[in-house]
Amino acid sequence: MTAATVVGMTSRSVAPQVLKLSTLVDIVSAIPYSLGFQPTDSIVAVALKGPRERLSFTMRVDLLPPEHDEDVARMCAERMAYANAESVLLFIYTSPPERLGDLPRHELVEHIQKALSVPLRDAVLVADGRAWSYLCAEPQCCPPEGHVLTANSPGAINVAAAHALAGDVLLPSRDALVATTRPVGGVAAASMRQAIDRAIDDVADIGVGDELVDSSLEMVDRLCAGYADGPVTLTHDTAAQLALRAHHVVFRDAVLGRLARGDDALARLVADLARLAQPPYDAPAATMLGVCGYFRGDGVVGLSAAERALASDPDYSLAKLLVHAIENQMDPKHMRRIWAKHRR
Repeated sequence: MTAATVVGMTSRSVAPQVLKLSTLVDIVSAIPYSLGFQPTDSIVAVALKGPRERLSFTMRVDLLPPEHDEDVARMCAERMAYANAESVLLFIYTSPPERLGDLPRHELVEHIQKALSVPLRDAVLVADGRAWSYLCAEPQCCPPEGHVLTANSPGAINVAAAHALAGDVLLPSRDALVATTRPVGGVAAASMRQAIDRAIDDVADIGVGDELVDSSLEMVDRLCAGYADGPVTLTHDTAAQLALRAHHVVFRDAVLGRLARGDDALARLVADLARLAQPPYDAPAATMLGVCGYFRGDGVVGLSAAERALASDPDYSLAKLLVHAIENQMDPKHMRRIWAKHRR
């Protein structure tokens, strides 16, 4: 890779920490954190902006057979243009080269470079714990045997530490990340359905006015105080009450306003609530989880949770809005700014 300093700024944190990533090993170590999982058989394109080349947007798509190279290249170019990229970093996660100097999928890289309307800063093959540049053949900086990727390099340690401080957890695969948005099953699911049945009449008796909203927010305050002090086990009866109360738009929007302003205890409560909530009553809880993920830049969590909500309620408008925002690459900071003004 040609000499440069790329400023890595995770899109997954509400208050991202800026890190200078000056080596290929450092940059490759940052990519999984920007996605939330370790990619495999993937194309990852990163939009860079500004004179300091900030990592501003990261996209991942499955690595398709070579006959789809031109279509994939056009799609990557369109996404990078939509992200207002001023230059692009490209990463190909696949098998290692069979011979030195003969990197797999180099035709795909050529198609993407040709399709882009901005410079391709570098393209990197990542395989078997090594990284090779497609664009640099200088042995002093890009040896033909590749760079060994090590988790204990100074840059890699700094990246891991920054994300750990921000509460970002690196999962082993995309499927593992998607699984965090799914409801519990088995005995726990049966218990939750029984709790929901018990709660339906109680919530109905409160009505749909200010009394329900006020009592719901008081419940959230009490729970968040517990979450702030340490680990909390959300009971099924409490989760059932909240899952049903979240159908009240004023209460739901008040919760989202607090999430947008940065409430870590509430974010943990919402994650637990979404995990326990059961269809067909889980659309609001799942959508709140999705919006919370989207606020942090977790597009996979946002989209998966929104799709779960729409599976329970195909007409749930906020879930539709969330899907639209993610698919059209709306910057989460704009949505956070809007919701942060919402107070109750």
